[in-house]
Amino acid sequence: MGLNNDKLILIYGFNQEEIVKIGEIILNNDFEKFKVIDNSMATMKIGDIIQGLEIPTLGKTIPDQKVILFNNLEDEQLQKTLVTLKEKIGNDTIFAVVTQTSIEWTFDGLLEHLMEEKKWASKRKK
Repeated sequence: MGLNNDKLILIYGFNQEEIVKIGEIILNNDFEKFKVIDNSMATMKIGDIIQGLEIPTLGKTIPDQKVILFNNLEDEQLQKTLVTLKEKIGNDTIFAVVTQTSIEWTFDGLLEHLMEEKKWASKRKK
């Protein structure tokens, strides 16, 4: 398990301006470092992305959904980060925590799963 212990915030689907804003929020609040996921990493495993492996994969068109993933943050830290980011960057973002299971998934697989979950949750709310 030791390899994936890096505390890290992964972000996907944001434009340059938003990335800068997220970077500032993270710096100002002394949150963990963050990494931007782009299309070329779509078929990489989450664990590999966290470790910073550069595996060039074919850029795959994946849904344009804003996602923020948290890896290995302590509960207190996670709450604080979540609340702050939700406040500042709005509601169309999916927030999720990397789990023992999802760390083995590819990013596009996880994204699909999260979007399904989101759809399901919004149906339930109605």
